[in-house]
Amino acid sequence: MKEIDNIPYSKGKWGIENNDWCGIVTKTDDKSCWAASEGYKCCSGCEAIFTDGEKKWGVENGQWCGIIESQCQIKTTTTKTKITTTTKTKTTTSKTSTSTSTSTDNDISTQTKPGWTPGNDQVLPGYLSTKGKYIVDEKGRKVKLAGISWFGGETTNLSPHGLWAKPLAHFIKVIKDHGYNHIRYPWTNEMLFPGAKTQSVDSLQNPDLAELSPLEVMDAVIDACGKAGIKVYLDRHRPLSGGQSELWYISKVDEEKWIEDWQFLAKRYKGNPTVIGADLHNEPHGTACWGCGETSRDWRLAAERCGNAIHEVNPDWLIIVEGNDHYGEEGWQKGESYWWGGMLKGVKENPVRLNVKNKLVYSAHDYDKNVHLQDWFTVSDFPDNMPEIWDDKWGYIVKEDIAPVLIGEFGSLLRDNKDVKWLQNLVSYMTKNDVHWTFWCLNPNSGDTEGILGYDWETVNTKKDGILDPGKKPNFLL
Repeated sequence: MKEIDNIPYSKGKWGIENNDWCGIVTKTDDKSCWAASEGYKCCSGCEAIFTDGEKKWGVENGQWCGIIESQCQIKTTTTKTKITTTTKTKTTTSKTSTSTSTSTDNDISTQTKPGWTPGNDQVLPGYLSTKGKYIVDEKGRKVKLAGISWFGGETTNLSPHGLWAKPLAHFIKVIKDHGYNHIRYPWTNEMLFPGAKTQSVDSLQNPDLAELSPLEVMDAVIDACGKAGIKVYLDRHRPLSGGQSELWYISKVDEEKWIEDWQFLAKRYKGNPTVIGADLHNEPHGTACWGCGETSRDWRLAAERCGNAIHEVNPDWLIIVEGNDHYGEEGWQKGESYWWGGMLKGVKENPVRLNVKNKLVYSAHDYDKNVHLQDWFTVSDFPDNMPEIWDDKWGYIVKEDIAPVLIGEFGSLLRDNKDVKWLQNLVSYMTKNDVHWTFWCLNPNSGDTEGILGYDWETVNTKKDGILDPGKKPNFLL
């Protein structure tokens, strides 16, 4: 996905016009703009609602745009913003701003554990476990997870996006009212660095959050979800906010730090049944293998090490393990390929082994042709060919009753009827086969999919949301 961090470049201005990124024409450059030299088109003037104190950004007709001040009418102001884009099929960064912190030490002694309100998880009390392909509650009842990602905590904002535009309670109400029963909360290890601060949490919209640390904002979102009966699982999306990594570690966040931070969060939220699990690392790919046996790159073995370490301090959590992007290797050849994090064919020969039983959930990511034009999108029988592909890559795990499968990301711009049919087919497949899911995403500012909310952070895309309706379980129980 192109996750757009809402924070202003040091030079130049950006906007969206007809769903395309473009650079803003400056007063000294009427026919073109600085962005033209980099292959982007230029916007015209606009009348917009300002969204930052410098009056460079706004929303017009539900879309972001850069402000040419002499041509725009001021309606309101809120917070400063920045823009960053990253892609899913390959990782690129365009004018990104990364953290200046070089510390990777967690000063856990300074982190105060919040006091959870007893009984704040109203709809489905207690923790979850697995039984074959099913997820079950503490009474043994079959449960369906059907929720949505709310990203931002993994970006340079270090907090969910949209908190500059609407109160936290607004987002919780949208999620609840539209039948989603959980959220996936992406985070980066950078949020746990000493002195880490959020960006773009508006003091008028969210006065109780504006001065909080990234970790305390996470606390607040979790608490609000729990009171609304919405579950949460945490997604370690990036080691640093600047971008995704192939492996679960990088030089500044090594494996020891990765596990340490997961244990810290597992301890912090132990005893709070709103938080149900850990998505260990987002979208392993590239050099990450499954079952090759090389400690430095075998994602399956790393997931076992991290999952078991989490269970040492919090045995109640589900451990959510994504796939990688290929199956089979011979020398430098990677074999059969699939989406980042979406290939789970290796589970049959090399399953993840956890010391605590009945807590493992496999997770795959799946997208449509707008993210990347995969081979299977170009055949004559697309999208009717997709169920066979899903069976092969990850669906067999549930069909053979091996373990539960959670589609942790899927989404679409719904640009044409084939996109609509693809999404309808996937929702039908997941519903029929008891596959759990987390839609990508609530946010409008995901470049390849957009989301359930429009760029005013209020209007709901009823077409997209409606396609998901058959798979929703607001009260969790099958």
